[in-house]
Amino acid sequence: MREQSVIRGSILMFWTFFWGLSVFDKIIPDVHFLWVGKDFFALFVKFFGSLGVKDSLVATLALAGVSSLEAVNFTLYLVAFYNFIKKEKAASEKWFFRAILSSITLFALFSIADQVFGDRFQLLEHGLFWFVLVASWLVFKHGDSGSDAPIVLKKSTPLTVALLVGGVLTLGASASILQFSSQTAAAIDLPVQGEEVVPGLYKFDFPFLADKRVWEKTINTFKAEHPELKVNYIYTGPDELNSKKKTHVLVYVFTESW
Repeated sequence: MREQSVIRGSILMFWTFFWGLSVFDKIIPDVHFLWVGKDFFALFVKFFGSLGVKDSLVATLALAGVSSLEAVNFTLYLVAFYNFIKKEKAASEKWFFRAILSSITLFALFSIADQVFGDRFQLLEHGLFWFVLVASWLVFKHGDSGSDAPIVLKKSTPLTVALLVGGVLTLGASASILQFSSQTAAAIDLPVQGEEVVPGLYKFDFPFLADKRVWEKTINTFKAEHPELKVNYIYTGPDELNSKKKTHVLVYVFTESW
């Protein structure tokens, strides 16, 4: 395989999977086995609510429109990638340009929305993606250096050392991940036991990937185990308290006797 073909194919593959998974994330916005989705509907409701628009229908229509545009992007990249695999260079380049144009238009709209909703972090992210898309097109279209040498992997000492080191690091990382998973994965569906910090104040340390269902089980179990207590206030610990456990969440429950 030629060097330029590898670069172009990698660019097409990246953006095809990028938009395909983005559409998939809109379809399944929840936590499942091997998939952690994002609840974009709740996010859109929050955005429009900050503008005083409380009707969820507006957020639904906006999310549906964004999802449709992302599906169009995915289709354009998929067609470009298909033509690339068929070695139809002109057709692949034509469809890739259309996909890039559609993508930068969508990210420009995202950036405008970020300004309107006051989300400066997303504005930075979408602005970076806009420049990355332009760079992808420039590399794809004008990245011809004059030579298109084939990729040949010859057996050599540096290559052997790199493969050995990479293999050892992969095995070590895999063992660490499996150990972490065995210790924490089983706890994400179980109610969390509260620790009484001071009289009437209980602390709950939620594990990795715990969601709202875990919280519902936790609070229901707590109320069943402590019928003599009335829950007055629930407080989520600030980021400073969670800084040492980035994947955990601390929740404090203030109670008093009936």
